Amino acid sequence: MIIRPRNRVMSNFHMSGMTDIVFLLLIFFMLTSTLIAPNAVKMLMPSPGRTPVQVESNVPTITIYSNTRIAVDGRTIQFENLGMILDAKLAGQQEPTVKVVTAPNVSVEDAVKIMNVAAEKNYTVVIKLL
Repeated sequence: MIIRPRNRVMSNFHMSGMTDIVFLLLIFFMLTSTLIAPNAVKMLMPSPGRTPVQVESNVPTITIYSNTRIAVDGRTIQFENLGMILDAKLAGQQEPTVKVVTAPNVSVEDAVKIMNVAAEKNYTVVIKLL
């Protein structure tokens, strides 16, 4: 006579509960990812085949040097005064544009600070490397 245990171990597993949890998590992450605001500067990249745009002479040129020195049209300025100087130079223009020229060893952080000042005032930024 074979003695069998009264409690049997079930070897099957139902996946229906697990799929419900996966779909709920998927919906949650899809909804929350749309609420994240990108923290980036809007850049206009040239398309291939377009001719280069000639920069007008009334566009102020901001030059960033390697030792975090900033110059506007050849005159060295303090970073705190940049917004006021750009407002004075670009007053009355329909599409205010700023040209930013950086040295090859300038950190990205310094260039982004300048672009943020221009972005706050809704200026178009043209970037060039020295």
